[in-house]
Amino acid sequence: MNKVKKLPDEFGGDEAAGKFWDTHSSADYEDEMTEVEMEVDIRRRTFLVPVSDRIYRIAKKRAAAKRCSVQAIINTLLRRDLVQAR
Repeated sequence: MNKVKKLPDEFGGDEAAGKFWDTHSSADYEDEMTEVEMEVDIRRRTFLVPVSDRIYRIAKKRAAAKRCSVQAIINTLLRRDLVQAR
């Protein structure tokens, strides 16, 4: 039987939690988890829009310089441009 790593009290952020759960099964930790009830009202939607290779590479460089995701850069630029166009 494999020894299961102790469930951390806290993770150092979303990325650390994601890395942990990528390599661990929640089934191994059921005894340590508390059952909760919650309501979820999802109103936000995501649309996939193709962009050219050149635009993506430019956005990727800018995202790396600002230490954020390409998605955040593109959304910020589109939001800024579309608000000005109103």
